[in-house]
Amino acid sequence: MDFGNAIDTLASEDYVMDVAFVAGGFLAPEVVKYGVEDLAGRDLPDEAYGGAVVVGGALYGDDMGKQLAIGGGVNVLEQLRTRFANGSN
Repeated sequence: MDFGNAIDTLASEDYVMDVAFVAGGFLAPEVVKYGVEDLAGRDLPDEAYGGAVVVGGALYGDDMGKQLAIGGGVNVLEQLRTRFANGSN
């Protein structure tokens, strides 16, 4: 394994931005949830907020949108994992 190339990849601005957009897509559903539940007074399943980010990212269409959609998809999977791990089907 060539660690020099691995470090160069991790230190590249493009890689950092890719990770940041995926992380942003993972965290964005919490912002959407706050707007819907706290400000609008509605209550939806937590998975719906991640789904909204996935759709929004897919509609955006470029690489950044794909990365946001991936993060939103991971959020949906995490919410489903949490729901079924806690037994609250």
